[in-house]
Formats: sequence, C-alpha cells, structure tokens
Amino acid sequence: MRLTQKSKYAVRALMELALEECGLPLGVNEVARRQRIPERFLEQIFGDLRRAKILTSRRGAHGGFSFAVSPEELTILDIVEILDGEVRPARCSAGGTCYIADAPLCATSKIWDEARTALESVFGRYTIAQVAAEERHNREAREGSRAEEPAASYSR
Repeated sequence: MRLTQKSKYAVRALMELALEECGLPLGVNEVARRQRIPERFLEQIFGDLRRAKILTSRRGAHGGFSFAVSPEELTILDIVEILDGEVRPARCSAGGTCYIADAPLCATSKIWDEARTALESVFGRYTIAQVAAEERHNREAREGSRAEEPAASYSR
C-alpha cells in the first residue's frame, strides 16, 4: 500500500472546494493555483472523482467542479480508496492471498491486519468538511496575526 501524490492532492483540492463559502463551482485552474497543484494532474484527479460521482462538473463561464456528495459525508478513506485502491499494507491483509503459493496465514498477517485497521480508522475519522474547517481556522489565525504586526518603521 502506498499513499500516492494523487490522493494527497485530491484531499487538498477537495478541501479548497469545501472552503468555497457559497458552494459555487470552482474551476480546476483556480483550485490548482490556490493549492499549488499541477493543473493537468488536477484535471485527471477531478475526472476520476467525477466518474466516482464525488464531484459534478459544469461547463461555461460560471462552470467548474462542485460536490455531488456532502463534504460532511466524504472521508479521507473514501478518497484514498477511490484513487489509490483498498488500504492493504500487505497482500494477505484483509483476507487477501499470500504471495507464497499454498502458504498458510503466517504470524505476520496479524500485524498487517492491525496496520490496515489503524489506517482505515485514521483515514475514516476525518471528513473533507472537518479538514476544511481546520484550514479555515488556520487561515483566519494567520490573517489575524498579520493584522497585529506593527507597520515597518524606517529610520534614516
């Protein structure tokens, strides 16, 4: 199991969509710019998420992508599994088959199952809405600290 850049970018991009106050669609170029994600890669990611019925798209001047499901219902686990596949640190995890032909479950399968359960628990605990709320709080805190900074004074 390997967490790819694809799922990491997807979570950041979906968080950005969830931050949009009025829920209007956002264009890929705008989300890519805000999150510093390569635009062409984000187009592929959003295409995958649209095909998975996570996002909807609208063409035109006021087009872009928006959620097809509520960000409150969409977990990080959902996104990871859509883009990277099932969370399985080893082939034998979650009832898979061992790479050694005709091998009984070995003592390590218990460890891989525990790791899978832990990953699913962590990724399943956080929704896109929660991540967006945390980011909104962080941005407000950063803006507040900038407003408190004294103006630079120049002496000659």
